[in-house]
Amino acid sequence: MSASLAVVEKPEPLDPDHLRAPEPAAEVVVLKFGSSILRSPAEAPLVASAVYGHVRAGRKVVAVVSAFGGATDRLLGEARALGLAHSNDLLPGYVALGEEKSAALVAIACDRIGLDACALSVRELGIVAEGEPEHSRPCGLRPDHLKQALDRHEVVVVPGFGAVRPDGKVALLGRGGSDLTAVFLAAELGLKKVRLVKDVDGLYDHDPNDKSAPALRYRRASWDVARKLGGALVQHDAIDLGESRGVEIEV
Repeated sequence: MSASLAVVEKPEPLDPDHLRAPEPAAEVVVLKFGSSILRSPAEAPLVASAVYGHVRAGRKVVAVVSAFGGATDRLLGEARALGLAHSNDLLPGYVALGEEKSAALVAIACDRIGLDACALSVRELGIVAEGEPEHSRPCGLRPDHLKQALDRHEVVVVPGFGAVRPDGKVALLGRGGSDLTAVFLAAELGLKKVRLVKDVDGLYDHDPNDKSAPALRYRRASWDVARKLGGALVQHDAIDLGESRGVEIEV
């Protein structure tokens, strides 16, 4: 009678970590803070405080910021005073420094109150846009930097208004373009909503500062109503993109 030998491997002990269900990914929100809120560097801590509330609720935040109040006009004036009277491919790179400064200081203010924050430049953010240098339209996103930053940090502060053209030069997204930046990033991240933090609490049927008649605030408005009444409140390009990409805009 013959016998055969079998080699039986000893089972490895189970790793308790392998038995745990993977933790769900943190909810991501996109918040946009305009120059009506960021009037100067002194308001950066207020933005950090608003961001903190979301992080404390378990969310990760992409904070899109405009330049500090008056900075864009000053930078545009300086660039145009030295440039020629034509569409200048170099101007956007200088003007976008206003938003990059705001992003850096807001990230510093977030860090001061204990948030794990970072700031990206226009090029690092990687929104790709086509069209006129000062009024381009976003057409793509180079995803690496933003997604890696969200993986590593609680808060990612990014400059609005600026993008990168296919030829590598910086472009601007038109006046009020930080709204468009925020809506576009929300769409690219697969979100259904973006919040634009303004110095008013919503969309009204007329200017609430006009006391000739009571101003009525909309709880919800159609895209057509938003375009008709919200032109001074939200950039029209951002409204159009919100409608086409299915991103609700909350003011």
